[in-house]
Amino acid sequence: MPARFTRCVTLFCCLSVSAFSQQFEPVVVDSAASSTGYYIALQPASRQIQGVMVLMPGFNDPPEAVFANSKLQNIAWTNDILTIAVGGGQNLVLSEELQQRLNAVLKDVIQRYKADPNRFVIGGFSAGGSLALRYTELCREKPASFPVQPQAVFSVDGPVDMPDLLQRYDKFIKRDFSARSTNEGKMVKKMLADQLGELPGSLPRYVAISPFYMGSDAPGNERFLQHVAVRSYHDLDMAWQIKERRNSLYDVNAAAASEMISRLQQQGNEEAELMQAKYPGRNANGERNPHSWSIVDETELVQWVRRKLRFLPENVPGNYQLGTPTGWAVERMKFPIDFAPAIQYQGYEDLRFLPGWGDQKSEAYWSYCFLWWLEGKPQLDKATLESYLKAYYEGLVGRNIGPRRIPADKVVPVKVQLTPIKSTPGDAQTFIGEIDMLDYMGVQPIRLHVALHVKDCAAAQRKALFVELSPRPAGHTVWQQMDQLWKTFECGK
Repeated sequence: MPARFTRCVTLFCCLSVSAFSQQFEPVVVDSAASSTGYYIALQPASRQIQGVMVLMPGFNDPPEAVFANSKLQNIAWTNDILTIAVGGGQNLVLSEELQQRLNAVLKDVIQRYKADPNRFVIGGFSAGGSLALRYTELCREKPASFPVQPQAVFSVDGPVDMPDLLQRYDKFIKRDFSARSTNEGKMVKKMLADQLGELPGSLPRYVAISPFYMGSDAPGNERFLQHVAVRSYHDLDMAWQIKERRNSLYDVNAAAASEMISRLQQQGNEEAELMQAKYPGRNANGERNPHSWSIVDETELVQWVRRKLRFLPENVPGNYQLGTPTGWAVERMKFPIDFAPAIQYQGYEDLRFLPGWGDQKSEAYWSYCFLWWLEGKPQLDKATLESYLKAYYEGLVGRNIGPRRIPADKVVPVKVQLTPIKSTPGDAQTFIGEIDMLDYMGVQPIRLHVALHVKDCAAAQRKALFVELSPRPAGHTVWQQMDQLWKTFECGK
């Protein structure tokens, strides 16, 4: 097998390594693992890491290939994003060995840079894009076995359906118009046959390792991306494909990827997007190539990362401590909250979602909590809190009615009732109550039980308002988990 195929059409990246400045930090995790045993990090200029963007190059390319062919890291550097480049080696599929090496790399990133495991976005080019998708699916399927929970994933012209890819290679070999396509097809078919066996006999094995499989009407591995923001980037210049490669729309990676995005949207993922290149793709040397990093609008993608990770506009003053249990999702935003501008508080909202909070079959459905880290001396009496929570959930439901096409006759009024109780030790005030509202995910009325804690943080000149919510009754295990989270809270200074 050749050590590297360069400038190929469907899978691989052309490498031209540029010099690195002193800002890039190579980190060796496993010196025996060649290109998959180390990563390269670029810390943001501010040294304030609000999120991590993990980038994977094409087939058999080292981490350096990312920075040689993309400027994403430069834009991330000015946007509080830690950029990590890590290679996938000679892998088109996520083997158990590669999975463990990626786990080791990301564990090291978390420890070395004190990164939040719930504030990661993973993306890749070509084969790296396919690996990024499959790794993210497994993170969501088996959260206990992975160190991170990616909030978003993107692929830059990566293949998503391996059986479909091999069928296309059969066409390339038979057509024999482009030597690049023909040679690539022969190499990949042999490599996958050695790993997984021949088709059609080994079809179940190919389906199991594919991020998506068009050949089945039932949801496949892509179902684990239902609650993840997903993008697939493609240059759809079919005139070039027909002239230069004799490829039809059925012969390019975008065909299966568009079907994957369509099915994700049908499954309820409104954050799944097919991204068409604004400008013709080119290699780093200027050569026209629809299969290249350059098809990404890099500035827009970094802003997308910021939105999906709910970046705070600035570092939170008076930093507090609040745990993040394994597998829990996190969101953060600043007041005023866009969907509830009537709330007059100043400060920040920090949310924690139990694993399964968005799954109607889960015991943790609609179970989550949030902290309001409030400046000054906000009014926190019963009437004010009821009014603000009502405005909050009216806005939250309202923003989901249109995108989810919820009929007007399904909408129910929001009602909030709080009752002061004897304060929990450490609380300045404690309330319990109920919120009646529309469950916009299940499109039916729901009652959320509420526990609300107020704590004075005099040294930080702030108050902490911690709200626990669940349709499950008191005593259920979800309440034990949320109560335990509140115990991890510590006021800042």
